[in-house]
Amino acid sequence: MEKIMLYIVGGFFLLGIVDYIIGGRFNLYKGIENGIKSMGSLALSMIGIFSITPIISDIIIKYILPIFKNSFINPSVIISSFIAVDMGGYKITEAIANNHNMMYFSGILIASMLGCTMSFTVPLALGIINRNNIDIFCKGILCGIIALPIGLFIGGVLLQINLYNIIISILPIIIISIIISIVLNKAPNAMISFFKYIAKIIVMIGVIGLGLQGFTSITGIEIVENLLPLEEILTIVGKIAIFLGGANVMLEVIGRVLKKEISMLGNVLHINSISVTSLIGSLASAVIIFTNFDELDDRGKLICSAFSVGGAYVFGGQLGYVSIEAKEVILIYILVKLISGIIGVIIAIKLNNKGLSHRNSN
Repeated sequence: MEKIMLYIVGGFFLLGIVDYIIGGRFNLYKGIENGIKSMGSLALSMIGIFSITPIISDIIIKYILPIFKNSFINPSVIISSFIAVDMGGYKITEAIANNHNMMYFSGILIASMLGCTMSFTVPLALGIINRNNIDIFCKGILCGIIALPIGLFIGGVLLQINLYNIIISILPIIIISIIISIVLNKAPNAMISFFKYIAKIIVMIGVIGLGLQGFTSITGIEIVENLLPLEEILTIVGKIAIFLGGANVMLEVIGRVLKKEISMLGNVLHINSISVTSLIGSLASAVIIFTNFDELDDRGKLICSAFSVGGAYVFGGQLGYVSIEAKEVILIYILVKLISGIIGVIIAIKLNNKGLSHRNSN
C-alpha cells in the first residue's frame, strides 16, 4: 500500500522523460530538469548536517538522554520539534527513539512539520518578507502550530501508538504552542530573534560538518571519527532530486487538469488568485508563498502562512526524503501533513472572520 505513491510519482517521472524525448511538446520536461538541478542546493544544505548526525546522536545519547531518564517526556519529541526531517531530525531521532513507531512519530511527523517550521520555514520567511507583514505572518504560523496536536494525534493512532503515549508525546507540542503564542503576542521581536538564532545554529553546525566532510573527502585524513560516509549522503541527495523531478511533473499535470477547480478554491476561501497559486505551490515548497508575500491579500497571507506549518513540502523535497528513508509510512506522512495544514487553514479563517466581525462591530 505504501508503494502506491511511489508508483504514481514514478509514472509521472516517465511521463516527463517521454516529453523530454519528443522535444518538450507538453512542457512537462521542465519538472524533470528542475528536480535534477535541485541536487546542488540539496547537497549544500544536507551534506554538512548529515555528515555529523552520528556525532550529534552520540552526544545526545551520552549527555541529553540521562536528563530525561526519569521523565515522562520522550527526548525524541523535543529534538524533532526544532530540527527539520531532512536536516538531521529523522537521523538523530532514529538513533535515540525507543521504538520504531516513536521514531516515525517524532522523526517523520513532528520533524516534517514543527521541526521544519522552527528550523527552516520561519527563518527563511523572516529573511524574505517585508517587516510590515511580520505580524500577520506570525499569526498565520501560530494558527498552523495550534493545529499540529490534532494532526499528530491522528498520526499516532495510524502508527498504532497507544493512547497514553500519544497524549504524553503531544503534550510538549502543546506547551511549545502556548509559549510561542504568548511570546508572539507579548514580545514578537524576541520570538523573531529566537527563530533566527535557531536557524543560525543549525546553519553553523551544517557548515562545520561540510568542512569536516570536505577535508576528509579531499585528503583522506579523518579529523574526527564517525562521520556519515559521503557516498551514503550523496545517494540520498540524488534519489531526492530524481523524486522531485517526478513530483514536479505530477503537480504540473494536477494543476492543468484541475485548473477550474483550483480557481474555484479562491472563491471558496475568499483569497486572490496569487494566494491560491501560492497555496497550491506550497505543496512542493513554501518558498513560493514568501517570495510572493507582498502580492497576497491579507486573508491569503494568513491562510498561506498557517498552511505552511503542516501542509507545505508534502509533495516536495520532504516527500522525496521520506520515500527514501521511511517509505513504509509515506501515506501516513502525506495524510497527517495535509490534515494538519487544512486544520491550520480553518483556524486561520476563523481568526480572520473574528477579526472582521470585531472591526465591523466597532
